Amino acid sequence: MKIQKENILNNHHLKFFLLLLVFFFQNSISEEKKIPILLESNSAKWDEESQISTYRGDVIVKQGKLNLYGDILTVSSKNNEIENMIMKGDKAKYNQITKEGKKIYGEAKTIKYNISKDEIIFLKDSVLKQGTNIVRSDKIIYKISSENITAGNKDGSSRVKMLFKPNKEK
Repeated sequence: MKIQKENILNNHHLKFFLLLLVFFFQNSISEEKKIPILLESNSAKWDEESQISTYRGDVIVKQGKLNLYGDILTVSSKNNEIENMIMKGDKAKYNQITKEGKKIYGEAKTIKYNISKDEIIFLKDSVLKQGTNIVRSDKIIYKISSENITAGNKDGSSRVKMLFKPNKEK
């Protein structure tokens, strides 16, 4: 009887801990999304009806420690909230410093930043550097909050090249 009581108490502590963890995780992600987005360019055009804006020439996007650079940016909004951004350029670029201080760098002809899905999609001549590791493919999907990477096309029409460097011994 005593063992069952301890298991029940441990289960309650575990449930409480898991709920606390989920609450903390959701709040940390939502706080990141609440950071204002700064857009700079040589020219800008806003269409109120479609809620699509286009920025041209030396485009810079900043949201906290996330940065995008390119030639043309198209921003889609819904109810005056930005849903996604598509950056294009000869080499559109992305960089970010994670909460742990890890540097992430990416480049491609097209970079799609889907804010609601918390992901960045690199298309055409894509490269993503995560610390010392490098991924190359025609398509790379990077999940910002989990730092997970998916590379290549579902139909197998593109090659994926990955370089993993071993940790240096201290």
